[in-house]
Amino acid sequence: MKKIGIWLAAFALCLMWTATALASPVTATGQGTTERDALHAAMREAIEQKVGVLVDSRTYVENYRVIHDRIYTHSEGYIAGYEVLRSEYKAGYYEITIRADVREELLNTDLMSYMQKKAVIRANMQDPRIGVIIVDQNGDEYPSVENAIITGLQKNGFSRIVDLAQIDASVKYRITNAVFDGEYGLEALNSHFNVDYLVTGYIDMNNNGIPLIEDYPFVGSLNNVVLNISVRMLNANTGEIIYAGSADGQSFNLGAKAMQEALKKATAPIVKELSKSAIQKAANPEQHVTILVTNNRLGSMSDAYAFISGIPGVSGVYTRTKQAGVMQIDVDYTGTAYDLAQALEREGIAIKEMTSEYIRI
Repeated sequence: MKKIGIWLAAFALCLMWTATALASPVTATGQGTTERDALHAAMREAIEQKVGVLVDSRTYVENYRVIHDRIYTHSEGYIAGYEVLRSEYKAGYYEITIRADVREELLNTDLMSYMQKKAVIRANMQDPRIGVIIVDQNGDEYPSVENAIITGLQKNGFSRIVDLAQIDASVKYRITNAVFDGEYGLEALNSHFNVDYLVTGYIDMNNNGIPLIEDYPFVGSLNNVVLNISVRMLNANTGEIIYAGSADGQSFNLGAKAMQEALKKATAPIVKELSKSAIQKAANPEQHVTILVTNNRLGSMSDAYAFISGIPGVSGVYTRTKQAGVMQIDVDYTGTAYDLAQALEREGIAIKEMTSEYIRI
């Protein structure tokens, strides 16, 4: 079983590295009864060509229907840009040839199976613990929105969802507001719960519960619910934001149904985009790792920079702060924090603490 997991991780990671290495324009031709139909056909052909590179023949055959459905319905989303090279009308149809830039990373993560996504998450993010907190301006929690986000993350291979039910509602409210107000202290997280990533959401309701037309009994019983949900996913130790987005929801309905419908409308696009951002983060073989150096362990800032820059796999070193003998350094590294920790240990550096993207020495 362990060998299978390792193979899946290697296979999925190879897919991502292949996608990056082969990021080149594609020339494709499409036909249709209208120019727009011909253009879309050319886009789908360009994506088909990339799928042929990214997916082996067996996987392509086994997932033929799923792959084609996604290409047909999301073709424009996979095209980053295109140039029309030729457009002709002959014999009652249009024929267009384009040079298109296909978004390989997005296409590849959409084509990965659940097990491949899970393998990538384990390999690149160390199967992180994720907590979800969604509150409104009164501090009230919304389990329906939290559950929708959790389900979306689980479908994309994130399995370690931390139950935050034991946290006091007022604490959740303060943390969520602090995140969105920019007054957020990272140390506040670990004092309340132990997670690697935190998804926080704030629900802003406008005219919830105001009748539309009070003069008519039936219409007057309808509620006009207008709300906005703002959500962020961030690394609990480094503060790096993985996703930030918002969506509106509105409903005219009876009683509680109006609130439920408005929440559902606003939640759906956020769940989709957040899940996509999280798996794309995991699929990127280069990770951002924060190293916290204590007791002047690596000497001066220039000494620390030179030392870390010399570690194989490090492509960028950024010294952020140094106070009272504690230095914070951000590192771009082709590998996980665990891999980087092993490299540091080989250099004789003791590791005091480590999470998915954070090392303290």
